[in-house]
Amino acid sequence: MLLFLTAYFVVVLGFVRKQYDGVLCNGMEIVVRDSLERVLVTSADVKNLLRLDHPEPAGMPVSEIDMAGIEESLNDFPAISNAQVYANVQGRLIVELSQRSPVLRIEDRNHQHYYLDAEGYVIPANFDYTPHVLHINGEIPGKYRKEKRIMVTGASPGENGHTLMGDVLKMGRYIHEHPFWRSQIVQIYVRKNGEFELIPRVGSQIIYFGSAERMENKFFKLITLYQEGFTHTGWNQYEIINLKYTNQVICTKR
Repeated sequence: MLLFLTAYFVVVLGFVRKQYDGVLCNGMEIVVRDSLERVLVTSADVKNLLRLDHPEPAGMPVSEIDMAGIEESLNDFPAISNAQVYANVQGRLIVELSQRSPVLRIEDRNHQHYYLDAEGYVIPANFDYTPHVLHINGEIPGKYRKEKRIMVTGASPGENGHTLMGDVLKMGRYIHEHPFWRSQIVQIYVRKNGEFELIPRVGSQIIYFGSAERMENKFFKLITLYQEGFTHTGWNQYEIINLKYTNQVICTKR
């Protein structure tokens, strides 16, 4: 059976190559599948990128176009999550791609901007398109902007001896995945000691979060304060909410 299937695929591949013999490419069609949701990559970007490493496909025999090489070039582009390249029987080269979806906007200490997706891939800023995502700024070293990917378990150690950007991604992803926090927390400030301050949409407090340790417990303490404390005192009575310490929340009045 295996031998039969192998022979079948060899015949099919031979047939596909045969149908392209003598067929000239009559142009390229670029399809950005999620272009209505975000605009991190345009057709013009794709054409400019391919011109750097690949000859113009129009007029070339389809069988001589390096489709695998084009896919590899596109998949190396930071804003593209997946690219597929193929030709139809009419000789049209089809390029289909999906874009990455930013969940965090990072502004480092040098005021350079970039994005991270949920998997930690670094996406260069595109100032023609600004997604409305959580903004994280403060004492973030500029070196992370040059990374290809940040891992929650740690990319490279932060300046304070821990994985700073791993913590940033861990917290940012948690906020993004929970609708209430995604709506309520609009900014995270990273302090020099690597601890976090949260800026809420509703309420004029600064929330001292501390490190990313016991993160879920700290968010539980904060939602409990909102539900059981602020319903009685109002949202603007306190200037500072401190979640750093185990089993307590310290609120400082104005």
